[in-house]
Amino acid sequence: MKITVIGTGYVGLVTGACLSDVGIEVTCIDIDQKKIDGLKNGILPIYEPGLEEIVKRNYHKGRLNFSTDLGEAIEGSQAAFIAVGTPPGEDGSADLKYVLAVADQIGKTMTDYLVVITKSTVPVGTAEKVRRAVADTLELRDVDFGFDVASNPEFLKEGAAIDDFMKPDRIVVGVDSEDAQKVMDRLYRPFTLNGHPVIFMDIPSAEMTKYAANAMLATKISFMNDIANLCEKMGADVNKVRKGIGSDPRIGNKFIYPGIGYGGSCFPKDVKAL
Repeated sequence: MKITVIGTGYVGLVTGACLSDVGIEVTCIDIDQKKIDGLKNGILPIYEPGLEEIVKRNYHKGRLNFSTDLGEAIEGSQAAFIAVGTPPGEDGSADLKYVLAVADQIGKTMTDYLVVITKSTVPVGTAEKVRRAVADTLELRDVDFGFDVASNPEFLKEGAAIDDFMKPDRIVVGVDSEDAQKVMDRLYRPFTLNGHPVIFMDIPSAEMTKYAANAMLATKISFMNDIANLCEKMGADVNKVRKGIGSDPRIGNKFIYPGIGYGGSCFPKDVKAL
């Protein structure tokens, strides 16, 4: 199976490298020639434990390639992941200009049926915008190649992204056609064979799942910090309270440690966007 991953940032590079490590032929695309040259020489733009070894191993085996030429990469691909940035706008909403620009380029270069997959964190309704962008460009070309759009949000933790991708709790896939589901089922077969579940659903639900998950985790962190403040005022031990509530299986022990609050590249952005 051959796929293309557009974007060699955190999500795109981890996705491309890990899929190549299970035997899929992957080409990662970026408009930055310097970044592509660096990747070919084993110089990664990000650090993630274990990623460098996977990139080098699969690049030397010929399963993982890097290029700036989308047209060449997409030739013969069954799927194309969009894994570019969605920076927050002034009002906190996700800016989709990079996602839609990639969709336009896919429409300009595709030559056969293709599943276009949004891997970036995007709001509900983005898949339809991507679909329209690709369709409009195909119409301008006066060609009628079939395509589908799918949503496949990532659930990666910085510092544990390789394990999260290779041993996922779940793989969420939003599709609206049997053809797209067949392609995604084939793509993730190495994972389902190892007992990792793929949860198929409609596209809007898949898009919402990513935001809901991050909002829930951010809420748990914020809630526990509020409880810690109350404990300090009332003479209670927050760690004992944490153990007391964490033993309830409905709550669990994860993400209930008091601290400085949530941060990073995802939680603040996604909570504002939601």
